[in-house]
Amino acid sequence: RIIQVITGHSFYGTYYHRLLPNLPASCPCGTADIQSHLHILSECPLYEEHRHTLLSASQDLPPAIILDTHKGLEALAEFIATSNAFRKTSAPPPPLAT
Repeated sequence: RIIQVITGHSFYGTYYHRLLPNLPASCPCGTADIQSHLHILSECPLYEEHRHTLLSASQDLPPAIILDTHKGLEALAEFIATSNAFRKTSAPPPPLAT
């Protein structure tokens, strides 16, 4: 899924808006008319609980750090694994284990 996020061919709104216009492109959180990978990675309240993994790579989440560095890609992989982000199902991310 990392490659899908980088290339924009993943299960989120901008992909649907561009290639599957009959499917909803808005974010289920209700704050983005068209859900983008940047929205999921840095803004979406549904993924706030899991965003700390990305912040370990960079406190301000610039795409160049997250998507273009080894540390950023490792953080992205962990974020995807723990949050279920960028999956076709629209289920909310699971809560973190305490």
